[in-house]
Formats: sequence, structure tokens, C-alpha cells
Amino acid sequence: MGEDASVNNYDIISIGDSASSNDDLSNSDRTNYLRNISLSYFAAQPTEMMSKHIEFKELCLESGNPEAHYIQGILQLFVKEDEQAGLYHLRQSSDGGYIDGTYLYGLSLLAVERFHKGQKYLDKLGWKENRSTSDQCWERVKKSLTDIPYFMNQGYYIARANLETLCGCRSRKRRGRVCNHGYYYERLNQFFEFAMNKNN
Repeated sequence: MGEDASVNNYDIISIGDSASSNDDLSNSDRTNYLRNISLSYFAAQPTEMMSKHIEFKELCLESGNPEAHYIQGILQLFVKEDEQAGLYHLRQSSDGGYIDGTYLYGLSLLAVERFHKGQKYLDKLGWKENRSTSDQCWERVKKSLTDIPYFMNQGYYIARANLETLCGCRSRKRRGRVCNHGYYYERLNQFFEFAMNKNN
């Protein structure tokens, strides 16, 4: 059986009003086009935008494309190891409405011990009502990070240990549900384990 279609959504998505004519480009707004073009192919393989499609990526960034910010955030945070620039671009992605950007931004904030802010962004995905969105985001984020070489940071280990201490209840259930901190620890631990497995 194949993967869930919502997880494997890195197919090209047509952008724009289906009623508009593809032949009439006289009213085209380049900035709007670049802001809304789907970069899902590159979101699954962000390193291609670092080496082969630099100018296109820059145009999309200038236009405020949230997927371009997601890709740039990954490249800055995990390839160039520029935490400030990486988090900036991931936040731009999240603020632009790209849910994988919201997920990775929240997760990255947890990983650098900005727990309260990371929790706030992960909460935007509505995990308390339904975890499927978070689970699907995690699967897509893993695909995005697959081509990234070694990205384990010693700080992630410390953040995980500190969040586990803060949580204290990750293995206990409250009224049949894992407490809020347990969810955040679980997500950070998934990220940590994924990074450790990539680096072995």
C-alpha cells in the first residue's frame, strides 16, 4: 500500500483561478504569481534550490512565497547552521499560512529551548482536537529533511532532556489523554530520533 495522499502531496498543484484564461497574460502580476506558485517539489528536495535554482528561489522569497521561506528556513537552519536566519524564514513560512512551516517552526523552537513559543506554534495545528494534521506535517517535514546531511545539534539533546524534566508526566495519562507537555516532548523526541538515525 502507498502512503496517504495527504502526506505525499509534493505533486505540482495548479495555482490560480480555474476560470481565468491561460492564454491571456496581459494582466499577470509577477509578484502575485511568484507568491502563490507551488514549490512543493522543492519542499521535498530543498537542497536543489540551494544549488540549481538559486535565482528562482530568490524571486519567490522576494515575493513572499511561504514555501520558499520554508525551504530557505531549512537550508539556513540545517545546512548553513544559521539559527537566526533559519528561524526567521520558518516563521515567515508559518505566518504565510504554510502548515509544514508552522510545524517545523514550532518544532525548531522546542529544539532551541524556546518551549513556550514552540508550543504556541504547534498548538496552531489543532493537535488537541485531532493529531492527524500534526502527523501528516511530520511525515512531509521528514521528507524535506531526508536530503539534508548531518544536522544533529548537541543543543537538541539538551532541549529534549530539559523538556522531559519540565514534562515529568509524559508517560502518565490524564483523564485518558497525554498531558500537553507530553505531546511536545513526544514531537521533539521524534525529531531527535530522526536526526540521530540520519547521522548514524
